[in-house]
Amino acid sequence: MRRRTGFTIIEVLIATIILGVLIGSLVGPLGSLFRMTKRNQQLLDNTTIAQQSIEKIVRDWQDQSKFARSCIDPATQLPDGVTVAIQDLDANGDPVSPEYPLQCCGGSADSIPLKRVKVTAAANGGTPAVIVMDIARPQP
Repeated sequence: MRRRTGFTIIEVLIATIILGVLIGSLVGPLGSLFRMTKRNQQLLDNTTIAQQSIEKIVRDWQDQSKFARSCIDPATQLPDGVTVAIQDLDANGDPVSPEYPLQCCGGSADSIPLKRVKVTAAANGGTPAVIVMDIARPQP
């Protein structure tokens, strides 16, 4: 009687089932990792947009009249999905006004020493990024 070598069909099926279970247990966490990576990339993109927007405002507010009127150069375009809220502060950093949007009003508030700028960027979906910065009135 000759003995045949190799795997039986039962052994192959059991090995296939075990391999399937192992692969299935790896696919779930990998999917979660990819979703988390995408969400973090969106947050990073929004944070970069918010930071660039605040830098534009700080640069424009080196001009005392623009600081006093809470406005930026009309040529300075903020990206879509960016909202800006401003709040006047006293010398101690305490609020003296409610939040208001970035505007270019005609009035002048030379007595305001600080302004709190809150930039929210939600340009590409995902989690919005919020950056808050206190900006001092520029010196002459």
